[in-house]
Amino acid sequence: MVTIGILGSRGKSAVAEIIEKELIKVGKGVYIIGTKEDSVKEFMKLFTDQIDYVIIEISREDILGKHLDKIKFDILIITTLKKENEELLQSIQSLIKSIKENGYIIFDSDSIQQINFTCDKVYPITYGLNGKTTVTASSIQEVDGLYFSYCLQRGIYTLTNSIVQSFEKPVKVIGNYDDVYYYLAAFTCLLVIGELRI
Repeated sequence: MVTIGILGSRGKSAVAEIIEKELIKVGKGVYIIGTKEDSVKEFMKLFTDQIDYVIIEISREDILGKHLDKIKFDILIITTLKKENEELLQSIQSLIKSIKENGYIIFDSDSIQQINFTCDKVYPITYGLNGKTTVTASSIQEVDGLYFSYCLQRGIYTLTNSIVQSFEKPVKVIGNYDDVYYYLAAFTCLLVIGELRI
């Protein structure tokens, strides 16, 4: 079972929902621990369904209260961070240290607040709309939906140690311009776990 954590000032639920929708399309069992789900219904999935992926939406209370210290994440996604206090940033660093060896941290490099973090034995993957990111979007248009080209700008290894070479793929999704970041985060996670079907 792959454990994916998502944290940030906004976008956690949107990213989780995109990942869940795409995994369900390919027949995978997904369990979300978050703020929007019916907790009883979701909790029962652990006992009745074959679960391949657990997605945890991480709140600031979870981070500051160290509620997730015993969880080893395969992938940690950091969406946009607003200006956060030093205590929260230090707690995020502790959370990063809880990523499994050879796990992944996927983060928004265009975020309002940049964080310096140590990620020994963890693969960092950046996403955003600047030219220095690992993953970016180009040719963004909002006409009867959201169109953009998903661009992997350099090769990466997946969780199963397969290499994915750089590529560019046009996609059409539901949403608006601001949702591009959520799709970049979600699609990159799906790419890392070998389940991206765009």
